[in-house]
Amino acid sequence: MNNGIKDVPCGYLLLTHQGIIKDINQNLLSLLEYKACEVIGKHIETFLSAASKVIFHSLFYMQLASQGKAEEIYLTFRTENGDDIPVLLNGCFADVNEGEFVECIVVKITKRDNYEHELQKVKEKLEEAYKLKEEALNTENKLRNLFETILFSIHEGIIVSNNQGDIVLMNKLAEKYTGWGVEEALGLGVNSIFCCTDIQTKEKKTYSREEILKSRDSYVKLENLVLTSKDGRERFIMGTTAAILGKDGLPSGTVTSFRDITKEYLQEKEIDSFLNVNMEMLCVYDTEGSFYKTNVKFDEVLGYGKEELAGKSFLSFVHEEDKEKTIQILKDITDKSKVYDLINRFRCKDNSYKYLEWRIQLGTGKFAYASARDITAKMLETEKLKTIAIKDQLTNLYNRHYLEMILENEMERADTYKEPLTLAILDLDHFKLVNDTWGHPIGDEQLKLTAEIAGKSLRASDFLIRFGGEEFVVMMPNTDIKEAVISLNRVRQAIEDNRHPITGRQTVSIGAANRHENESFEEWYKRADEALYRAKDQGRNRVVAAPI
Repeated sequence: MNNGIKDVPCGYLLLTHQGIIKDINQNLLSLLEYKACEVIGKHIETFLSAASKVIFHSLFYMQLASQGKAEEIYLTFRTENGDDIPVLLNGCFADVNEGEFVECIVVKITKRDNYEHELQKVKEKLEEAYKLKEEALNTENKLRNLFETILFSIHEGIIVSNNQGDIVLMNKLAEKYTGWGVEEALGLGVNSIFCCTDIQTKEKKTYSREEILKSRDSYVKLENLVLTSKDGRERFIMGTTAAILGKDGLPSGTVTSFRDITKEYLQEKEIDSFLNVNMEMLCVYDTEGSFYKTNVKFDEVLGYGKEELAGKSFLSFVHEEDKEKTIQILKDITDKSKVYDLINRFRCKDNSYKYLEWRIQLGTGKFAYASARDITAKMLETEKLKTIAIKDQLTNLYNRHYLEMILENEMERADTYKEPLTLAILDLDHFKLVNDTWGHPIGDEQLKLTAEIAGKSLRASDFLIRFGGEEFVVMMPNTDIKEAVISLNRVRQAIEDNRHPITGRQTVSIGAANRHENESFEEWYKRADEALYRAKDQGRNRVVAAPI
């Protein structure tokens, strides 16, 4: 273990390539309010907020893979008590104990009380050191070195001024952010080097010593600021300005600590812009199936409130009939370079369902990114067209086209499992006389009545089909000829017993044939048709079975 790194005055983590915590320093444990045994061995995402899990997997590992290091990733850790702690995460590959791990530095960027407390102690000692005479020069240098070591270890810009507001110390990051070298900045006023404006109002912001001393916490927070460097470059920053107090309680200068939050500021803006400006419905979920974040369009289309879907199971919103297909496709999503397509019905806030067309891509780590389009209108139109294609518009029964669609599967299943399969043909007796006497509209009413009565009399497993004209076909799976004749006689009797108000009593003749093994439909239908002919020849209004 590199103790020099581990003992830095900020958080330290040692991770495996999979994100498992192997080591952690006391500073970070204190920040998170955990014990080492409660943290080591767990995945880092256990301690991140939902949104930060997405950022961690999509940015941190991506930078490690492409650059060998990850710099300034803005995350939010969650303490044991549920408090959110914004931090800055930096990481790089490192060989530790003959193994390659990822070393991370974690810097707290808000709730800076701990920093201020520690810095204040050092500031007081530094003030004492400045007052020492020549004989105490070694002590002064030791304390000055201690102070400067801490300042230069913190991943923030530091500017120290005296009581007149002139700069007496700057660290390297302060030089970088302000564009002023320490040699040229020494002796100049802080406000001439540290040039800040408000993000919203664009007004110049300065903080006097008196303003700092009036602060209840003896420091002023630097928030929503843009720092303009010597060369005109602008950075978004945050930090604090605090007074250096001596033993007598009087101020002798100030120390300003600040950090560049441009990346996380723009990162947050970019994520929000991507999610909320995009016209598509967008969401992020983990591969275990829980939503992490959805955009405004996603919530609007489905009727949910902001963050209402976060943490909820993706599958819990999928229509029961679509779950099996959805589960299978989600299991197949393994290639990060491939975009997967899926259509399912998704439950809205009002418990209605919309058809969504998904495009899903696996992200870095365990997260997936998905866009969705509401295609409900298109699917309903397709379903309508499909219904028209397979349904008879007059009787609403399946038509001849549908029979052709299911026929091969039903015959194959019967042959495979050695199950009986019966086909019956129903023909209305003297139906031509109905049309000739009362006209085709009354004939159509008679056909619809016949279809309704027959449908109610048959089993749910039977297929009733209008084959053409006044002819209907019934296919009866797993039914032998004796069972079929009994069932078909119930149909015949029901039709005879229901009299039409105009045409009166109507009867049907039925011919039935049990399919022979491997028999073609043409031969099978021919035998049923011959049985129907015999039923009519024998006086109609009867069921006749073809010879076995």
